[in-house]
Amino acid sequence: MAEKVSGKAFDLKLFRRILTYVGPYKRIFWGAFAITLLLGGLSTARPILIQRAIDNYILNGDKAGLLTITSIIMGVLIVETLFQFLFTYAANYLGQSIIRDIRMQLYDKITRFKLGFFDKTPIGQLVTRAVSDIETIASIFAEGVLVIFSDLFKIIVIVTAMFWFFDVKLVLISLSVVPILYIATRWFQKAIKKTFADVRNEVSALNSFVQEHISGMNIVQMFNREKVEMDKFKVINNRHRKANIRSIWFFSIFLPVIEILSAISIGLAMGYGGYGAINKVESWTLQRQFYLWMGWDVSDLSSTITIGTLLAFIMFINALYRPLRQLADRFNTLQMGMVASERVLKLLDRTDAVEPEGDKEIHDVSGKIEFKDVHFAYVEDEPVLRGVSFSVNPGETLAIVGATGAGKSTIISLLMGFYPFQKGSITLDGEEITDLTLANLRSHFALVLQDVFLFSDSIYNNITLRSDIPLDQIKAAAEKIGVDDFVAQLPGEYDYNVKERGQMISAGQRQLLSFLRAYVTNPPILILDEATSSIDSHTEQLIQNATDLITEGRTSIVIAHRLATIQNADKILVMDKGLVVEEGSHEELLAQNGYYTRLYEMQFKEREAS
Repeated sequence: MAEKVSGKAFDLKLFRRILTYVGPYKRIFWGAFAITLLLGGLSTARPILIQRAIDNYILNGDKAGLLTITSIIMGVLIVETLFQFLFTYAANYLGQSIIRDIRMQLYDKITRFKLGFFDKTPIGQLVTRAVSDIETIASIFAEGVLVIFSDLFKIIVIVTAMFWFFDVKLVLISLSVVPILYIATRWFQKAIKKTFADVRNEVSALNSFVQEHISGMNIVQMFNREKVEMDKFKVINNRHRKANIRSIWFFSIFLPVIEILSAISIGLAMGYGGYGAINKVESWTLQRQFYLWMGWDVSDLSSTITIGTLLAFIMFINALYRPLRQLADRFNTLQMGMVASERVLKLLDRTDAVEPEGDKEIHDVSGKIEFKDVHFAYVEDEPVLRGVSFSVNPGETLAIVGATGAGKSTIISLLMGFYPFQKGSITLDGEEITDLTLANLRSHFALVLQDVFLFSDSIYNNITLRSDIPLDQIKAAAEKIGVDDFVAQLPGEYDYNVKERGQMISAGQRQLLSFLRAYVTNPPILILDEATSSIDSHTEQLIQNATDLITEGRTSIVIAHRLATIQNADKILVMDKGLVVEEGSHEELLAQNGYYTRLYEMQFKEREAS
């Protein structure tokens, strides 16, 4: 879904917000700012020096004076080049430093969002915010605001110099097209703002589509969806192309307008200035009038329009329109950065998506868990849990069974604080989990999920998740639960890179590593969420043996479709449609001849048939 952005051509409030990130880099910012002032002053030096060279030395045949002023012109060029280098480096350094800080802030914010936020937000959209949008913000400083200020300052200095050094009537006639330029620029600013918002939205849609379909490429190929998905991609890609072409269209109009106005200004200058030079028309300049008012000598100041004056004036016109042409590109860059920053800052400002948490911490947890009348819904008016109540005593193993969609995994998600429940109470050792910090709450659990996620990293780092656990301790734990055999067969053993999502090893091996990851943390509470539902019988036996080992003496919650794996549980919770329909041990539930018995007999018949 496309995001709305401000309709203003330039949002001053947003710009001020962005400037707050300059704080730690004030010296660099003000240093770059000072250099822009120097560059603005130097921009007027060359035309004036060239005018002096022509009128005072070339036309008078003064070779020594010409050599001197030529040396001065070369020196000015060298200084200007040096300052331009310093400005470019400082502006880009500032931009990269600021986006580093914003990206760190955004990533930290994203890691604290509720899981419900990720359920509703395309991953590609978040990638766009954290990578390309933030990268675009750098251009606000590297190619936007500082460069625009530099160009604007140059324009002010050049116009001021034109009125000071040259005939006022010549300046007014030559710049009579400026009102047309102003109208064209304002139209361009407003039009390009919406166009760039459309471009960024289409980039986000394109990233989301590509990321989702590359991740699910096996499904695309399995169901022969290549042509169908390609047709969808063509539609999104064409929208992206059209959005960019619309922005190009505006530039295609605006840039020629500037060129035409520049040509008209030069033509007017040549016409009036040439006439004045031929007819020796008296020149009325602010500089000459000021000198006369002050009583200073004006013999060195020309009283008419000369060839040197006319050439210098045309150079001033070119110098004036050069930043005006570049301002279109600069404004393009600034608008792209402003649109991107608006989207990033909206994400940073979100408070509804952040995980709520308490401020208490508990330690030396015994593992007593209690649910009291817990209600929960992912979507309003579509309840998933409806008044669930149960308790687990320290050291007990609780198994939760039921049909798909009964609410088994949701119980785990609420217990871990992944989603806030709407009603009821969940306690850990008598403390409300909503009163605990999320980090403290989750530190007491180890979780093995059905869909194991492994990072593109070594087996060692995927087990420890960068925590300080010695390799010898991991090897000893792997040997106890029977994982060391398959790891020893891999190239590099624990240094073996499993690649993205662990695609280099089998599903069963991924679950074994996930189990080892949980085991080495030595948690007071262990949660196995359908950990044996998608593996072979040999691996299932390995995990079953490890389960018996790791659950001994600690609170454990096991969710499984295969009832044979949880017959030794101290308590079994039977769920159906968000309700606890039965509760008891395996033998007690069979004796009730109810829902659990039907599930057990169904699976028993399936095993006999197979």
